[in-house]
Amino acid sequence: MRSVAAARRCLSTSAGRLAQKDAYRHTLRLPQTAFAQRASAVKREPLFRPATTTELYRWQRENLPVGESGEFVLHDGPPYANGGLHMGHALNKIIKDIMIRFQVLCGRRVNYVPGWDCHGLPIEIKAQGELGQTAQTASPSEIRQTARAVAAREVARQREEFTQLAIMTDWSADTTYRTMDLEYELTQLRIFAKCVERGLIYRQYRPVYWSPSSGTALAEAEIEYDDKHTSRCVYIKAELHPNEALAKAVGSDVSLVVWTTTPWSLLGNMAIAVSEEADYSVVQTAHGKLLVATDLVESLTRVATGRTDDAQGVVGPAQEVARVRGADLVGSQYRLCIADELRDIVAAPFVTTASGTGLVHIAPAHGQEDYALWRDSGRLAERGLVSPIDDEGRFVISEGSAGGAATQVLAGMEALGDGNAAMVQLVDSLGGLLGEHAYQHSYPIDWRTKKPVLTRATSQWFADLSELGGDAQRALDNVKCIPAAGRARLQGLVGCRSEWCISRQRAWGVPIPVVYDAETHEPLVTRRNVEHIISTFAAHGTLDCWWTLDTEAFVAPEYRKEGRRWTRRTDTLDVWFDSGVSWQVLAQLLGHATPTAPVADVYFEGTDQHRGWFQSSLLTRMAAEGPGAAAPYATLVTHGFVVDSAGRKMSKSLGNVVVPATIINGGDDYAPYGADVLRWWVAKADYTREIPVSALIIKHASDEVRKLRNTARFMLGALSGSKRADVKPLDQVSLGLLDRFVLHELYLLEQAARTAYANHDFAQVTRRVLEFVTTTLSSVYLDAVKDVLYAGAGSQREAAVSVIDTLLERITCMVAPVLPHLAEDINWYRDGAESDPKHADQVSSFFRRGWTPLDKRWKDDAVAAAAAELLRLRAQVYALVARCREDGLVRSEAQVDVEVLADDVHTAELAALCGVASVTVTSCSMWQSASADAAWERTSSNVRVRPARAEKCPRCWRHTRKATDELCERCDSIVSPKTF
Repeated sequence: MRSVAAARRCLSTSAGRLAQKDAYRHTLRLPQTAFAQRASAVKREPLFRPATTTELYRWQRENLPVGESGEFVLHDGPPYANGGLHMGHALNKIIKDIMIRFQVLCGRRVNYVPGWDCHGLPIEIKAQGELGQTAQTASPSEIRQTARAVAAREVARQREEFTQLAIMTDWSADTTYRTMDLEYELTQLRIFAKCVERGLIYRQYRPVYWSPSSGTALAEAEIEYDDKHTSRCVYIKAELHPNEALAKAVGSDVSLVVWTTTPWSLLGNMAIAVSEEADYSVVQTAHGKLLVATDLVESLTRVATGRTDDAQGVVGPAQEVARVRGADLVGSQYRLCIADELRDIVAAPFVTTASGTGLVHIAPAHGQEDYALWRDSGRLAERGLVSPIDDEGRFVISEGSAGGAATQVLAGMEALGDGNAAMVQLVDSLGGLLGEHAYQHSYPIDWRTKKPVLTRATSQWFADLSELGGDAQRALDNVKCIPAAGRARLQGLVGCRSEWCISRQRAWGVPIPVVYDAETHEPLVTRRNVEHIISTFAAHGTLDCWWTLDTEAFVAPEYRKEGRRWTRRTDTLDVWFDSGVSWQVLAQLLGHATPTAPVADVYFEGTDQHRGWFQSSLLTRMAAEGPGAAAPYATLVTHGFVVDSAGRKMSKSLGNVVVPATIINGGDDYAPYGADVLRWWVAKADYTREIPVSALIIKHASDEVRKLRNTARFMLGALSGSKRADVKPLDQVSLGLLDRFVLHELYLLEQAARTAYANHDFAQVTRRVLEFVTTTLSSVYLDAVKDVLYAGAGSQREAAVSVIDTLLERITCMVAPVLPHLAEDINWYRDGAESDPKHADQVSSFFRRGWTPLDKRWKDDAVAAAAAELLRLRAQVYALVARCREDGLVRSEAQVDVEVLADDVHTAELAALCGVASVTVTSCSMWQSASADAAWERTSSNVRVRPARAEKCPRCWRHTRKATDELCERCDSIVSPKTF
């Protein structure tokens, strides 16, 4: 080794050894890359964002093929344009983005048009707030103008915040939709016209959910339930007026006992209902003779109230004096203490003796079951409805009210407030109150104001769903639901609906296009006139003209007659009808609409949308397209809600609210993590359940992203100097066992990741990729090939470079839908960049490269089995070396030789895998308990370690150098001809 003779003289001193180390440094290929160790996300992500968002979306629309199955259409459920983004928004939009990015990466064109829901009460309230003192006198046009400005401002605000999440779409006005856009509104009214033509739209005076705090009717989808609501539960007496037959059975001076949790509704009482099949007892008590269900007598003696001794209950000690069947009570009458007239006792199938008294107060204007009973019995046509509650939820005492003169004291009181208490006092003062107690139960509240609602009869517009239910159920049978339970839930919700209250009493919305005869008040609701109104709106370029033009302008010529006058009302369509027809808007954007095929591949929203947008979208399509129509979605995916680490809903009052901007830009307990970390948190969560977030959870997500980044940085460093075009294909290099093993594992991972992405199971992707990078890649393969990469040459290094290039490309593909900024960063430096881009327009997106998976030939179970044996042996070697370290014999694996008792082992691969000096294989006949020439050794069942016989090579630091040589044989062969 004359080529290194000069260097040999340096070995005599420590200074010489240091010089020797430096003498060979230039012969090594140490990793070099400008790819930063830290993402510095807030500063650097914006450099890559345009190329991977708007520009990428436009590029794929122009360049990617539609494919045999058509383009991938993900329909965006419009978020409400009211306030900044919360974590639910981030969760929703990021998962949608992951879905469409995977499709683009696989070479399929996508269609994703963001939208906003812009009408409705919260925006109108905000508009009224901005109008200030003039809001009470403002005209509908002024309110609408202000509301439109508020919605436009909020849309712009949310658009800006959405861009920080790296959403791949085109945010320009002509590629998004807003429910307040004129063309959208006209499309909505055309759907309404189709429903009119099918006879599905009608107006009726009947009970609906009414929100006094909002001043409007509400649909079931706009109702939430307060499980801790406390009602004032009362037991009252009603004077029985029996018919002749009943009088003989029960005698005279008998009172019925009625139980209700809504004392305010007693003014609407029209009947008392009983169960025909149940037995009823007349019992003698301290309160006189009382009639209750026989099954409940004993329990009523134990119900503690504020009116009787706790030990005596409602009725106190009771002795039965008579018993009759419920059917015997039907046909008799009663009188409430607050009423002047007698009313009927009727039978009802919903009356049970499970609780209460077995006698149910019937107020058809204030209950759905009560109304149905009243209607089906024919009494609605005969006697009508009494609803003494106004729009503000206050008592209106009139001549037609159920109460007598005594009820005048209630006039103007809030039914859900002081009026309820006043009603109880009134009943008590008239001798009708037996007792009361607090009753905690689930009670409906307005989903916007969070205040209690009541059921109240008003004139509203309805869509008849009775004929649509079967079609909707059949359509849902063909929809894939994730999670699977979503189908049953949606089918259950649709199945229990027979009508939909579609009218709201607001100014900011789409007016119901109906005019009324001024004398008869009969509505003119025909498709022809609705279309005339639509054409009038189109001609004026705005729906605001509904409030400014003469009513005659909205009457089609054929309906105009001399002397006939028309009026119109200001009811607007339910906002769920607004957003529900977005499938038709999407179909128009796509340029096709086949009723028997879904419009979109995927709808993805929160689980609450089973009661909202999912349902209204389905029902409006069934109504507009008729029998045989498909659901507007092929796949329905739902997500849960974001909660804090304790599982609590985020609330300002709890102080646990986290917004996406805080995680991205930093603040409170959060470092400026950037969008990728937020996206990783979203992807790794089981979004079908509640998703917790906290500073610690986000930090863990950040640590995992940093692990991926550092692994990519190592591979980029290993590939420095190797341009993509210069790297040989895998089939043109000589691959060793470990190379083929990692390719086998990569193939399995890639197939699993693609399947998980296709099934929208992103947590599976993040878990398996991170596991692969942490174990198979970092701890096994990359650790094993470091020596070849740094100090090797020739075919071995060539193979390692080809494999690492493949690994980097495929792993980048696997994380790109979740971490687009990281993918673009990797791609920028893999293309040979030596510094960050100075301008965003310098970047060409990684997604344009596409994702071509590994060929199946790299799946090799035999290789996997052989590698598994090596890994098993490595574990034994590591255990033995650990013992040697504890005994102070060695500092690392590099200082030991390994002997293995086996028939056949890939010795070179095992040496590289373990990082030891050498590996030898010994047969059973040669295996001995000890080696005479070794200073020490440690042995397990089939593995033995000893101190390395060879010396440390000053170039590669492996203990493979002969004592008489300067370098090990491999390093000398590289250095002498200068092949490094």
